[in-house]
Amino acid sequence: MLNGKQLTTLFCSGICYALTLYSFLRMDSWIFLICFILHSIFLMLFSIFCYTSPKAEAGGETAELTERIVNIKSEWKEESEQLKSQLSEKDQLIEDLKKSEEALKQQTDELTEKVRELDLELASKEQSVREAFSENSSSILPEFLPGPSASTTVNIIDVAKSVAGEFFDDAAKAGLTISVSSSDETLLVKADQNMLRILFRNIVDNSIKYMNRHGSLIITISNVADEIFVVCKDTGEGLPEDETRHIFELNYQGSNRISGNGLGLYQAKAIVTYYGGTIYAKSTTGKGMGIYIQLPTT
Repeated sequence: MLNGKQLTTLFCSGICYALTLYSFLRMDSWIFLICFILHSIFLMLFSIFCYTSPKAEAGGETAELTERIVNIKSEWKEESEQLKSQLSEKDQLIEDLKKSEEALKQQTDELTEKVRELDLELASKEQSVREAFSENSSSILPEFLPGPSASTTVNIIDVAKSVAGEFFDDAAKAGLTISVSSSDETLLVKADQNMLRILFRNIVDNSIKYMNRHGSLIITISNVADEIFVVCKDTGEGLPEDETRHIFELNYQGSNRISGNGLGLYQAKAIVTYYGGTIYAKSTTGKGMGIYIQLPTT
């Protein structure tokens, strides 16, 4: 397609050619010569414009293409730098994670070693307790119990009622009612009040945990001669007879175990034995659990 310059020179060349023919026919040599020369000049200019224009256009396209290539290279370089930066950040993150993993592994190993040491220490203490407290050592109290203060005369009925009140909310949540029954308002026993509270708390807590159904716990306290008798009877699921005989052993948990460390009834027996009394249990599956305690009054 011709551009403006090419069209102009071609138009002028055509006019000159027409004048050349006109002067030739008129036999006018000077006009013929002038028109012929102008016609030649315009043809030459037309040829030049036709030759240089594509090159100029090509040069313009080349310059535009070169600029685009430079821009693409610049963008590629910028994106490459960003990718390198992101890759470097990821490498640093991976390195930090590796260090954290190593530190966590070291802490885990240290904790595992501490747990192992604690297990060994606990096993050693349990063995010491077993050796210190046996059927033939009724005067020795396991070291994990609080040491008894000077014994005083305590109303055991008041202690039992106070403990029952402490467990009122827990018992209500478990669907259990706790009652203390006695024909007397006052039954005195020479003992440490805190020890008696631990005794009743462990028995009540044990009933709440293991009844597994709605029911009741009745604590009956009576006095015969110089002895106090306490019967704690619940209406829970109970235990088989072969398991019942072991419930006062250290860390023992029967087939109905839920949680805990098995120290509750063991502590109860330790306290009763410390004060020269006796404790035993009777239970049959489905018929509840009964704990029977005998304590001297003096």
